[in-house]
Amino acid sequence: MSTYDHQKILTDWSNGTLTADMAIGHSLQHIAQLYELLAQQRKSNSDKVNHLENKVNALQVQLDRLVKGVSQESEKKKSLTPNSNVVETTN
Repeated sequence: MSTYDHQKILTDWSNGTLTADMAIGHSLQHIAQLYELLAQQRKSNSDKVNHLENKVNALQVQLDRLVKGVSQESEKKKSLTPNSNVVETTN
């Protein structure tokens, strides 16, 4: 379904070469096109959001692994380092 450019329709309406029935028909065609574009945009936005959510989830998994690795390394170093706060006493 094709329709005229909205500026041409407005010009034809102001010149009196467009009947009310024709104007309504063109308006309905334009509304249908707008709804189609809106649906396409919503789908595109939804796809982008899903992609970004997946990316964030993957990055969170990597971050969790890094934090766990750093914590484990820190615990290893603590267990290997002698406690300097303990005072040795000899009798």
